[in-house]
Amino acid sequence: MSQFFLRTNKSEGKAPLYVRTRRKGILFCVSTGIMVDVKEWTKAQKSLSAMQRYERTEEGERVHNLQVDVMKAIEVLYAENKVQSKEDKVVLEQALSRVVNGTVEEIQQVAKVATEKSKTTVLGFFNYFYAGISDGSIRHGNNSDYSSGTVVVWKAFGENLKEYCKKDIPFDDIDKPFADRFTLYLLKQGYMSNTINKKVSCFRKLCNLAAMEGYNKNAVSLRVWKDKAVKEIDKRAEIYLTDEEIDAMYELKLTGDNEIVRDIFLLGYFSCQRYSDYCKLREENFITYNKSGLITLTQKKTKKKVEVPIFDNRVYELCEKYHYDFPEIDVQKMNLKIKAVGYELSKTVPSFREKYVTVLTTVEKRSENTYEKLLEKKKKGIKFTENERKWFHKLDKWAKIRNGSPLWERNKHGEVVRSKYELICSHTARRSGTTNLYKLGVLSDLELRSITGHESQKNFEGYIRIGISEQALRVGDKIKAAMEAKKLVDK
Repeated sequence: MSQFFLRTNKSEGKAPLYVRTRRKGILFCVSTGIMVDVKEWTKAQKSLSAMQRYERTEEGERVHNLQVDVMKAIEVLYAENKVQSKEDKVVLEQALSRVVNGTVEEIQQVAKVATEKSKTTVLGFFNYFYAGISDGSIRHGNNSDYSSGTVVVWKAFGENLKEYCKKDIPFDDIDKPFADRFTLYLLKQGYMSNTINKKVSCFRKLCNLAAMEGYNKNAVSLRVWKDKAVKEIDKRAEIYLTDEEIDAMYELKLTGDNEIVRDIFLLGYFSCQRYSDYCKLREENFITYNKSGLITLTQKKTKKKVEVPIFDNRVYELCEKYHYDFPEIDVQKMNLKIKAVGYELSKTVPSFREKYVTVLTTVEKRSENTYEKLLEKKKKGIKFTENERKWFHKLDKWAKIRNGSPLWERNKHGEVVRSKYELICSHTARRSGTTNLYKLGVLSDLELRSITGHESQKNFEGYIRIGISEQALRVGDKIKAAMEAKKLVDK
């Protein structure tokens, strides 16, 4: 860590900034040669907002830029092992003097070297990559931008990366034990298997991208990342709504946000698209071709163009209800409100009250652990802090809705069980539409994939949510039909 400070008794006028830096147990205090207005600098140290105001001034911006250049120069000297003992203080002083007093070309060269050097480390390359996909300067191999959802995934991975790598390390230090410890770290954080695999995949991609750009020379780092086997028991229950349940949802009398969310969800069901696509459908997406209605769109995630036949007139009823201009609903609100719609349905449609074995998310696990700790604290008569009091009030109210502690109901085996309506989310629309079309048995998988936009058969099959019993009945019906046909032939 490095810190800039003044070493003067003056309260006005100009004075040089010093930098205090400690590496490998050696503390250096060196004059940077950056001259600042003592009064303005002192005022800027009072708070973050004061410093931000200072950096918006002409002098503040100049000083800030020089500080950045000084820090990069220091990093380069340490990276190149040019500063190893107290005797090397003069090396630091000379280097900083060149940065502060040198030509623009010299300063830019120092900055360039420092930037290139930083990319040979895990955190350094991540920061460069994340900044690039965020501002669009780094793109996919097909020259398309990284989607906002993908950027969010990388941001979350970066937070884990910085917590796991307490100090920056070069790619050369990555080996199998390092990769195994990262997976163990994720497990201890309580992440689900699918989430762990996504984050491990990010680390694998980071190493590969760094290798492609020439910053990672460690071939071992490309081979040590293994996905965690995902068992059915480790997965969240992924339900689908039957045709009958969709009919009941369509007929349900609702008002306000619940009505809007229900209608947009149904649009997702009839189109078999992802939320990022069905929430954006507008009049221009509905066309007529050879007297038949189509929904045409380019999928946001895959950039693939798909055309979905309109096979249910209720699609037009929904569109006309909103004059083809659907209200905008963010996905968090959709996921919350569609469960509320499901709850209303559960009052008259028994299947929405059916229980499914599932697992808790990381956030849900933490909430339950927090609630149980607060209950224990209350039992012992220990006074809550203001923050604990707020959390207990919120979680206790939630728990009472779900029949007490723990927050979520469990069966006799200790497995978490939740009603079907609690498992409905924005993606259930796509999964339900795809599954019910599959159940009709009239479309090939290839024809169905032309609607959903799935490029691989494996990913497509992950959307079909026919249960084991349902599948057994389908197999049984086919066997019976074949046996009846054989009897007719034998006669």
